[in-house]
Amino acid sequence: MPLPTANLDDRRFDDIVAQARQLIPQYCPEWTDHNTSDPGMALIEIFAWMTDLLLVRVNQVPDKMYVKFLELIGVQLEPPRAAVAPVTFYLTAAPSSPLTINAGSEVATVRTEVTEATVFSTEADLTVNPAELLAAYSGNALGENTFVQHDLERLGVLGHKVPIFSPEPVPGDAFYLCFATDLSSHVVSLMMVCEVAGGAGVNPKEPPFVWEVWQGPLNRWVTCTVEFDGTLAFNSSGETVLRLPGMVAEEFFAQQGYWLRCRITSEQNYAGYRVSPDLESLAVESRGGTVTARHAVVVRGEVLGRSDGTPGQRFALVNTPVLHMDSAEDVIVSELGGETPEVWTLVPDFADSGPEDRHYRLDHVTGEITFGPALLQPDGTVYRFGAVPPVGASLRSRRYLYGGGVQGNVPARALSVLKASIPYVARVINHAPAVGGRNAQTLEDAMMRVPQQLRTRSRAVTADDFEYLATQVPGVARASCITPNAALEAGETSFPGQIRTLDVQPGQVSVVILPRGEVTAGRIAPERLGLSAELRASVQNYLDERRMVGTVLEVRSPQYFWVSVSALLRVPPGTSPRVRADVQRAAEAALYAYLNPYVGGPERRGWPFRRALYLAELYALLRTVPGADFVEDVQVFLSDPAHPDAREPAGAQVLLPPQGLIVSDVHTVRVE
Repeated sequence: MPLPTANLDDRRFDDIVAQARQLIPQYCPEWTDHNTSDPGMALIEIFAWMTDLLLVRVNQVPDKMYVKFLELIGVQLEPPRAAVAPVTFYLTAAPSSPLTINAGSEVATVRTEVTEATVFSTEADLTVNPAELLAAYSGNALGENTFVQHDLERLGVLGHKVPIFSPEPVPGDAFYLCFATDLSSHVVSLMMVCEVAGGAGVNPKEPPFVWEVWQGPLNRWVTCTVEFDGTLAFNSSGETVLRLPGMVAEEFFAQQGYWLRCRITSEQNYAGYRVSPDLESLAVESRGGTVTARHAVVVRGEVLGRSDGTPGQRFALVNTPVLHMDSAEDVIVSELGGETPEVWTLVPDFADSGPEDRHYRLDHVTGEITFGPALLQPDGTVYRFGAVPPVGASLRSRRYLYGGGVQGNVPARALSVLKASIPYVARVINHAPAVGGRNAQTLEDAMMRVPQQLRTRSRAVTADDFEYLATQVPGVARASCITPNAALEAGETSFPGQIRTLDVQPGQVSVVILPRGEVTAGRIAPERLGLSAELRASVQNYLDERRMVGTVLEVRSPQYFWVSVSALLRVPPGTSPRVRADVQRAAEAALYAYLNPYVGGPERRGWPFRRALYLAELYALLRTVPGADFVEDVQVFLSDPAHPDAREPAGAQVLLPPQGLIVSDVHTVRVE
């Protein structure tokens, strides 16, 4: 938007006259007639008028020059950003065929007497597929060749029972379900008739198992959200409702499909099943799905006006502020008579626009649309920076979105109103809060950021350039660039788990991305560290525009090394149990904070990429815990979140490849 010019001195004629009259007793005490008829007062008013003109024209020059300089280097105020939230649609009944909820469906908060409704629009089509069960298996996820396939046709037959786990359940036992259709982001209901001989021996409020879906080799098994468990951890018959994350088809047990499993975990104070629950019948239904919605209102087909055929025409959209237009539908269409409509695309500026390019600019804050100007050249010719809509052409916007701001950061369960009735949809809710909403940038903020913008690198040449530019993409916390030299230095070093360094050839660059996440105390869930396809594509596109020609670019997730520490601390004799408990909590907190990809490491800026972990530094870390007398023993283990019971000792050091990053798993500290 045009940057507003600040007022350095807001005094006007009346202010100057009043100030001069206040100074008369100080400089001319003999002057006592201050009426407007006095000649001296007339002179004061004349000089006040002249001073007023000078203030308007002179005192604003420095700031105006600064603002104009910002415009010359292309600085514009950032428009507001729209908050996003996962919105779950619940159906009236299970669909018998795929049911699609179109993109742009609007949901909102409840309107009250003092606040307007906050409207969100879905960003993509949501297709809810029927849950077609292909096969079911039971076995131990940590064992080999111990899986049993169940006969689905006999489920429900009187007297036929299927054991969910092994006869004497142990950690790692799992119940697998294979589906024919993709149930990514679906709400699934499992209606089960269960029988437990003599009682399962588990606490329904703390079930010793988790529901997981297969999400591909990168993220592997990802935990589902249990919305409701009417079986009370398989203690009785009932319905279990799950919200599934994304799924990827895979072949297990010679069966191709989409996989869901229930796996017994091994946690501290584990109280597992004494016997395996039996399943007498099972029915699976799709009850809804989840899709991302954005704090925005969609406007389609808004008429802008008619072209007069002159360069640099300006039109205004009715609704503001306008959100970033990044869809193929976000264009301007000009129509003239029976001719074929012309499509005009958005550009940030007209510097590269030629006379035949149908381009336009948009001020997202004011909603002003500008077409290319025509400038007189030194040789007397006129050059057009962009084409001009023909005379009499009707201009309309095919689609745009407006909204955004901090008011879109609504809490969980606030989006509960459908703006329009959708067939087969019973209700809607957001189970997680909306995040990312931000107000439009102020002029003062833009002026403060000018030095930073002048220093900003605009081309990716060195490894530092790639790392810096990658972190400018929203959603990226940290980045590391792996070049052929870095891969060569790693050489044939032996890394844990037979992991090798990336094979980076000359002319190839691999950028490793750590997604931004909320920093919390304790263990970070593996699903929070997964690199989404959207973020990967955003970084790839952003760096592709800035890399050198001929450079092959790859964006990937880090190779996470999950570290578990087992330590024994000694405290002075006679220390009370309460103090020992405080020492234990402080030691575990220190380990989780130090072995953290976001805030860990020696400099507390996140564990550095490719930096090795040494046993000696953990001794030094635990020695600083208040109340600890000395550290007797520290052991480091490498674990796998998908197989919590499979741990291997790491020895005195954990060497990392260039793409490696340390993450805390479960730490155990004993204080004696």
